[in-house]
Amino acid sequence: MKDLNSGAPPMTTEQHDAAEADRCFAAGLAAHEQGRLDDAFAAYEAALQHEPGHFRALHHVAILAYQIGNFDLALEFIGAAITANPGVSSVYSDLGNILAAVGESDKALQSYAQALHLDQHNADALYSRGGVLAGLGRHQEALASYEAALALAPANAQAWDHCARALLALERPEQALAGCERALALAPSADTWHTRGRILVRLGQAEAARASFEQALALEPGHVESRAGHAHVLRALGRVEEAIAGFDAALGLDAQLASAHHGRGQALRQLKRSEEGLASLQQAVILEPASAEYRIGLGSVLQELGRPNGALHCFDAAIGLDGANPAAHNGRGIALQSLKRFDESLACFARVLELVPGHVDATLNRGNVLQDLGQHDAALACYDRVLALKGDNAEVWNNRGNVYEAMMRYEDALASYERAIAASPGYAVAHWNRGLLNLQHGRLADGWRGYEWRWQNEYLSAYREKRNFAQPLWLGKQLLAGKTILLYAEQGLGDTLQFCRYAALVAARGARVVLEVQGSLAGLLARLDGVAQVVAKGDPLPPFDYQCPLMTLPLACGTELASIPAPRRYLAADAGRLAAWQARLGPHLRPRVGLVWSGNPHHANDHNRSLPFAQLARLFALDCQFVSLQKEYRAADREALDACGAVLRVDEHLNDFSDTAALCELMDLVIAVDTSVAHLAGALGKPLWVLLPHVADWRWLTGRLDSPWYPGARLFRQNKAGDWEGVIGAVRQAFDALPRPSEQAVPDTPYFTIT
Repeated sequence: MKDLNSGAPPMTTEQHDAAEADRCFAAGLAAHEQGRLDDAFAAYEAALQHEPGHFRALHHVAILAYQIGNFDLALEFIGAAITANPGVSSVYSDLGNILAAVGESDKALQSYAQALHLDQHNADALYSRGGVLAGLGRHQEALASYEAALALAPANAQAWDHCARALLALERPEQALAGCERALALAPSADTWHTRGRILVRLGQAEAARASFEQALALEPGHVESRAGHAHVLRALGRVEEAIAGFDAALGLDAQLASAHHGRGQALRQLKRSEEGLASLQQAVILEPASAEYRIGLGSVLQELGRPNGALHCFDAAIGLDGANPAAHNGRGIALQSLKRFDESLACFARVLELVPGHVDATLNRGNVLQDLGQHDAALACYDRVLALKGDNAEVWNNRGNVYEAMMRYEDALASYERAIAASPGYAVAHWNRGLLNLQHGRLADGWRGYEWRWQNEYLSAYREKRNFAQPLWLGKQLLAGKTILLYAEQGLGDTLQFCRYAALVAARGARVVLEVQGSLAGLLARLDGVAQVVAKGDPLPPFDYQCPLMTLPLACGTELASIPAPRRYLAADAGRLAAWQARLGPHLRPRVGLVWSGNPHHANDHNRSLPFAQLARLFALDCQFVSLQKEYRAADREALDACGAVLRVDEHLNDFSDTAALCELMDLVIAVDTSVAHLAGALGKPLWVLLPHVADWRWLTGRLDSPWYPGARLFRQNKAGDWEGVIGAVRQAFDALPRPSEQAVPDTPYFTIT
């Protein structure tokens, strides 16, 4: 039966449903394009109620679900769309996007391949495939995919942007910049300005990069990557405080941005605030544990903070992530050097030089390790190579000076330090080393002036612990009559014991002397001549008019070799402690010899100045009572010490230096390596034999067998580096030659006098 109002036959139910499905889909598509996603979803759902297999509705529900992040729903509907029509290229392209979003990169690439099989001119599939390949680090393939997309759609600004990023990853920054400019000409965006900034950073154009990041932020103030990139550039420009503020702003936008945490930590390192920077660098690693760069940054700051084991762990992890990263191998070598694992350290630097022949830092660091190993000629060859590669460099000239100093070539060492200072007049390390060299060779006036550079030498504890008093520094010119002056310890215990003697000279100028020292020395130095008051470090200070650190007093007093204040003794043990130790030691039946063979293991030169206990064995055949004056022992020495019955141990009774002083007083002779106890024995006026390495600390000068600082001291020096056997042999011969009375005439008096 025909419709009386129309010549067309009536619609079937299926046709009606299809028409309604198309109408609902069209309404959904319009809402979708306007961003009304809830309305779009409802319309697509209505279309599917009319026609469950409606291909376009299924496809667009998948697209909408992908856009809102509901990937499970997106995969369900894209699969249904493919079932409805398996021959549409764009559906496979969208499936690839969904799979890429859920981390299924390989399956995503298969989907893009199918899309391109169906339509080789699918520019969207080519562009999206490039993104997945770039994410996999396959930048050459990504570049080819982007270029193919651009051949089909040259007006795609995003494709130009991503093409530029691939070129940057392939170390082709000039071409990357050209691509970026094409993208900006088509459609300026914060993302592309950010890409341009990154490229300019790689090209070393920091100011231009800063301007690019600022353009990105002008377009999109909340663009967090540009906020962080801008901060990175400010740090490179030396505007470090501003950089930290920038990183903080980036983290305010995204607290999980690893690059901002890393940059903030590096900026704090630049400001010598490594302890603060550590937390930021650790957070970067937590957020991106697969980043070799962040592991290296964390390892470097741990190395700076004196934690080489932690640093080594970080560098090992970085190498596990990127075995061809030269910075990781270089950092590992530095950490191993700190741990005295020199052969392994050299292997690390050799690996760097395999990866990057002529790598300057690795060559320099290799020279430093060879210097530690005493391979002086090889070390010099490394430094010469660095100078050839890098030109005049203060650090390298300084290190050459250190080698010549170890070779006892004074003039060559001095010339090298002066070349370092000429290359960088404010280089404190070279000034300091030149000062030590002059002191070592008896040029005290020049030496004391150079020694003041300790306050600018960031590698020294003095630099980190510098005191900033309101009262003026006394340098010998101001009159002190009627004034109070604070003299204070600033370095080790031995330094305090050696230079506290100057208190009497300062008091002789009419000053009231307040002496601040380490707590373990406060009791002993309370009786020091010229001191009105002793204060333990950390306790409140009384009012004072002037101040001077102990190690500056020789400069202030104009000390030369001939004017070193060297009384036979300037310290004395407490009578009560002396009596207690006499009772503890018992009758004085044989010569008593106090022994010190090792010092603080953390001392920078301890590997040269200390010796194993076992090397003293040749002395123990002597008819003496040997007494250990050490409070602490190394694990390597304990077994030999426990097995040796010739040395009396009293360490459990040594509470402070007042006890050690009383024990020293009861010795006929003290034999010690260069430690604080050697200075204590010298200050007490005891016969003192000091065992010294081939190149000794400056205070023992060079070549002398006596000390102008301690009249009772005799020096036994190695004839070559590491030759402790020769030193012990010389001590044994000297001991055998000492005159002794036939019998002890007066109890508890010295057995012999040593001049």
